[in-house]
Amino acid sequence: MRLETRSLNSAGLLVLTVSLMAAGQLCMRRGMLAFGPIESAAAFGNLVWGGIISPGAIPFVWLGMSVYALAIMVWLQVLSRMDLSIAFPMMSLSYVLVYLGAALWPALDEAITVGRLAGTGLIMCGVALVAQSR
Repeated sequence: MRLETRSLNSAGLLVLTVSLMAAGQLCMRRGMLAFGPIESAAAFGNLVWGGIISPGAIPFVWLGMSVYALAIMVWLQVLSRMDLSIAFPMMSLSYVLVYLGAALWPALDEAITVGRLAGTGLIMCGVALVAQSR
């Protein structure tokens, strides 16, 4: 029973890591939309130094980085409990979460397209579900 509880706890931590990684990416993207494109070293310097001096200027970037840092702390817990060969492939689920989040969060306003669905593997998941239901 102890092994089953540990496995469930490890799986929960893995799901939390994937979710936090996706949330961090979405927040950083939101922040960078407000900041604008980085097209020069000076623009990058403005992002870095301006963000340090006045973090309120890029709150979503800071929030995203903070969430990402928390995800790394949880990920270390996962790595202490699970084989890397099992845990790391599961991180690819963050691709799906980021895609769905970017498409569903109005502030990001990203399109849902067949190509992007295929790129995240959602089409293959749908095909597999339909095939399995027959």
